[in-house]
Amino acid sequence: MAKILIVDDDVEFGIALSKTLKGEGHDASTALNTAEGLERLRKDKYDVVFADLSMPGENGLVLLEKSKKEFPGIPVVMITAFGDWDTYAKALEKSVSKFVNKPVKKEEIMQILKDVLG
Repeated sequence: MAKILIVDDDVEFGIALSKTLKGEGHDASTALNTAEGLERLRKDKYDVVFADLSMPGENGLVLLEKSKKEFPGIPVVMITAFGDWDTYAKALEKSVSKFVNKPVKKEEIMQILKDVLG
């Protein structure tokens, strides 16, 4: 069982992903933005972070960069509905663990968890 933080401004998506992960026996929490996500990371220990790339204010790339500085051992999986090569390149430079495009399939999420958690 992994402890997973989902950071996404889309409330419905965050709830759906959380339910999917909980249904597979994982402990999943949600945050609506980068500031809230970082606050949760500072208060509790997580095994992996799923972060939306496009959020108002500080986006997923900012979350990725800040979390890698403060919590270098936690894999960050970037989720996006609107990806482009420039954004992918920036995320790779910041050591993103994986990318996944919305809509996300349960099997894909489970495989990503296996990949990033070993």
